[in-house]
Amino acid sequence: MLAALALSAAVTYPGHGVLVTGERPIAAYLRTSPASGGATHLDIWVTADGRVIRTYDVNMTKLLHVVVVSDDLRDFRHIHPTLHPDGHFTIDARLVANAPYHVYIDGEPHAIGRQVFRFDVAPATRTATRALYPSGGIAHAGPYTIRLDTTTVAPAQIATIRIAISKNGRPATDLHPYLGAMAHGVFIGASDLAYMHGHGMSEQMLAMAANDCGDAMMLAAPPLAPDAAVPSGFAMQVLAPRAQRYDFWLQFTGGATLYTVPFTIVAK
Repeated sequence: MLAALALSAAVTYPGHGVLVTGERPIAAYLRTSPASGGATHLDIWVTADGRVIRTYDVNMTKLLHVVVVSDDLRDFRHIHPTLHPDGHFTIDARLVANAPYHVYIDGEPHAIGRQVFRFDVAPATRTATRALYPSGGIAHAGPYTIRLDTTTVAPAQIATIRIAISKNGRPATDLHPYLGAMAHGVFIGASDLAYMHGHGMSEQMLAMAANDCGDAMMLAAPPLAPDAAVPSGFAMQVLAPRAQRYDFWLQFTGGATLYTVPFTIVAK
């Protein structure tokens, strides 16, 4: 059982710009405070020209994607807070006590464009060693075996990772979309905490993708229905900004269960 991050009072953290599109001055803030049941309350808001943004465009079935990861990269969450009329997003999360965390927000304020920010929620003691996950391209989750065709990519170039999921030794036939896509993937740099969020794509989609890892195409296409069939093989593109190790969490739905499977990807 994970204990709550120890917080004695509400603390506000400024966001670090990870990806900013558009020309208006954008800022983001995270306020943490103790919540009931030992959880931590996250209160997030974004401002443009000093005013809180109140409207957001839907991005992969959600208004805001929040990735919460401990500094040692062992505790990973992909969660979706509630937007309130005042423009604040809130959600409670159970976090490891006294551990430093990084909180990424990824969303599209209306008429502004995609914005990604990172918040560093760090107590006095930071992590000495970050987790190492399977680097051979094979992992297991429940009855499924997940295979990557490569775990090495070139830095500063769009790379394609092909993914095959089998169940009991055969190509899985009970895969379904997660948040409107075949699968989701989050990549975080183990050295500099660089963040990338990718989506599963078919070979046809790969051929149509622009020089943006398919982001524009994925956002323009309607989301897949939750009960749609997902093939056992699909691909994901990533642009690793620099040479380092990246932890990669693949999220897919098998049957009625969401699985989160970590891998190690090396850019060199």
